[in-house]
Amino acid sequence: MRNGADAVGWFKDLFSRKSTEVEKADDTGAWQRSASPAGGVTLSNELYATEAAVRTVTSFIADNVASMPVKAYRKLDTGDRVEADGSRLSLLLKQPSVLPGVTRYQLFRSLLLDGLLNDRYAAIVANTDGRLWLRRIPPRCFDLQVNAAEEVTGLNVTLDGSTRTIALPNSAVLLGIGYGADAATPIPATLRSMLQEAKELADYRRSIAKNAGRMSAYVYTPAGTEVSDDEIESFAHAMREYTNGGARQGGMPMLFGGAEIRGLDTFKPCDVNDLQARTDIAIQVCNAYHISPENVGYRTGTKSNVSEYKQELWSVELMPYICAFEEQLNAVLPAVTGEPDLYVELSVDAKLRGTLETQYQAFSTASGRSFLTTNEVRRMMNRPAVPGGDDLVTPLNVLTGSQPSPQDGGRTLEAQEGTNR
Repeated sequence: MRNGADAVGWFKDLFSRKSTEVEKADDTGAWQRSASPAGGVTLSNELYATEAAVRTVTSFIADNVASMPVKAYRKLDTGDRVEADGSRLSLLLKQPSVLPGVTRYQLFRSLLLDGLLNDRYAAIVANTDGRLWLRRIPPRCFDLQVNAAEEVTGLNVTLDGSTRTIALPNSAVLLGIGYGADAATPIPATLRSMLQEAKELADYRRSIAKNAGRMSAYVYTPAGTEVSDDEIESFAHAMREYTNGGARQGGMPMLFGGAEIRGLDTFKPCDVNDLQARTDIAIQVCNAYHISPENVGYRTGTKSNVSEYKQELWSVELMPYICAFEEQLNAVLPAVTGEPDLYVELSVDAKLRGTLETQYQAFSTASGRSFLTTNEVRRMMNRPAVPGGDDLVTPLNVLTGSQPSPQDGGRTLEAQEGTNR
């Protein structure tokens, strides 16, 4: 395939079959059982299903980035920009998939998880009856052709048992790759040894809880104490009643004459400290993805620094993921929709907004006056409109410019008058 039209045509033919044909293909499971070329790439999808720390951190990143508002804009000659609502690019962003149940959030989340877990993701811009949409290609269903300089020259896609090679660059291919295109090693793969250690610690703790003694103690009888077989049998029966599943579990049976309980100063299950070790490993997973453990929940923050962690999350930690994904969208979607003068932007400001009180104070200060009418406020409170409530109320002291901010309350003017006196 030499151009975007060829790729779109192939996928249009592949995905525009009649419903009966699709159901038949789904029954055979050809899509799921298609052999993946995948070369020397290490896929890490199984770690998402088996490792809680990997699932938590990667889902946290993908969920946050995928939930960001995405809009199409047009840059004007004056330097201003306007939202390109109603454009083909805007329509594609609002509903990038025609598949049932696949929303923009779900599609973008899946692509981001592909990148986080496998260091690569791919989607094809398909055309169904003039409707452009994105079809995700799972990492197991494609591999890359690279030259000696590790430059990607082609995409081998295996779908429904059929493998096609798409020459790159191609305007219909959305492709994100990490470091080392020919033999990528995703982040989870580098953590396998630590994750295996956490798994072994969990297995060890489980075996201790299942097989070890319920308490580090023993029954002591002084030398020369005579204990009958009936007393021993009675005590053993009582112990069974007080252990797990017994009628009196959790208690302690009566000791026979002269016997006493003595503790063992030996190994205890808590001495392993495996829970702390597993927490430390989870923190290392956060560090590998450059996310603060406090933001994910693996380390507790304080009320005074929660807002600082949120600011750092969106301005520092998630920004590389946001920029990379946004640039990939801009490299493909504006051109393939025939609107190269538009661009895509993920709104970080929408995620950095504070509480409603903080926002209203900032809006009032920025505008220098009231920014809501009386009736707008009443509508928020589900109250009926009142006559004259559609006009903005501007305080006279603000209208005359006697103070820099409507929150000033005249203090600046009073201070100036006091100084002049």
